[in-house]
Amino acid sequence: MTKLHIDCSMGIAGDMLTAALLAIAPDRAKAVRTLRIIAGSLPGVTFEVSEAKRGAVAGLHCSVFINGSEEGESPRKNYRGMGLSSVTDLLSALPIAANARDNAIAIYKRIAEAESKIHGESTQLVHFHELGALDAVFDVAAVCALLELIAPDEITASPVNLGGGTVWTAHGRLPVPAPATALIFAGSPTYGDSELQSELATPTGAAVLTHFVQGRFGAQPLMNVTAIGHGLGTKDFPNRSNAVRVTLGTTESGGDAPNGEVAELACNIDDMTGEQLGYAAEQLRSAGALDVSFIPITGKKNRPGVILLLLCKPGDESKFAKLLLRYTSTFGVRSTLKSRYELERWFTNNGKVKHGRGYGIEKSKNEFDLTNDVL
Repeated sequence: MTKLHIDCSMGIAGDMLTAALLAIAPDRAKAVRTLRIIAGSLPGVTFEVSEAKRGAVAGLHCSVFINGSEEGESPRKNYRGMGLSSVTDLLSALPIAANARDNAIAIYKRIAEAESKIHGESTQLVHFHELGALDAVFDVAAVCALLELIAPDEITASPVNLGGGTVWTAHGRLPVPAPATALIFAGSPTYGDSELQSELATPTGAAVLTHFVQGRFGAQPLMNVTAIGHGLGTKDFPNRSNAVRVTLGTTESGGDAPNGEVAELACNIDDMTGEQLGYAAEQLRSAGALDVSFIPITGKKNRPGVILLLLCKPGDESKFAKLLLRYTSTFGVRSTLKSRYELERWFTNNGKVKHGRGYGIEKSKNEFDLTNDVL
C-alpha cells in the first residue's frame, strides 16, 4: 500500500501543495507537461516552477500568473467573480484524467457550499471572488492531476496550523481563519498560531485537503519512506520554514513489523442496560467505528459491568470520544494509538468473499449477510 502524508504545520495552500507534490512526482517531466496543459487550457494562465529556500528548507516554489501578473502583486487585480457553473465549465473542459476532473469539481462544490452558508445564498448564486480567480482554479486542478499521477492508496495529514491575525479579502479585512476556511475545516483538527500574524491556510487549501484526507488527520502513519517533497510559500517568516511537506511511502505486508495503526478507545460502564448498550453500539458503528465490543468486568460496588472497546482510524479519536460521552453513561474515555498487523484485503463476488494476503499468509472467507444468505 502506498501512503501519502501531508505536514500542515505551516498551513495549507493550493500553490504550496502543488509544488510539494511536483517534487515527488514519479516522472517530473511528465508532471510538468500535465501542469502546462492545465495552464494552457485556462485563459491567460501561465506558471513557473523554481527551486528556492525558505528558512532552513530548500524545495520547489510554484508561481501562477494571470495575464502576466502573479497573485499578491496587486491584491485586487486578479479578482474575477465567477459562479460555480462557470468554474465547473472550466474544469470540465480540462484535458486531464476524468477522475482528476471529478475531484476538482467536487472540491469547488465544497467551497461553494461553505460560501453559500456564510452568505445565505444558493450555491449557484455564490460568486467566488478570489476563490474563483483563475490561479485558484489552476491550483485545484494541478493538485488533482498530480495526485492522479502519484496514485497513493491513502492520504493522511497532520492537524492544520491556521496562522493568526487578519487577512484582506474581497469582503474586507477579516480575522484568520477566513469564514470559508473555518467552515470547511469544521470537524477537522486545526489550531491557531499567535506568533505568525498571517493567514497560513486558505479556503482553497482547506477544501483540497479535507476532500482527499476524509478525516484521516493525525501523526504520520507507519511507512517505509520513498520520497519527501517541500512546497514553498511566498512569504519568509523569522525562525520558520514556510513549507508544506509531503511524505510518500509504502507499507510492506510481507515483513515481520506491524504495517498499520489503529486508535483504541475504552470506557468502563456498570449502570446501563443491555438495550441501552446495544443502541449505543449501533450509533457508534453507523458513525464509522471499525469495531465495537463489550468485555465483562466487575464494576463499582461489585456491580456487573462491561468495558466498551471501540476501534477507529487514527485521527478520529475526538469524534468517537464525543459520541461515547453522548450515547453512554461514562464520564471519561481512554484513548490509545496502537500499531497492528494487517493483511492486505480485497473483495470478490459482489463483496460476498473477503480475501487477505500478507506475512506469508493468504486466505479467503465467505461474508455472511442475512439479506443474501440462508441459515
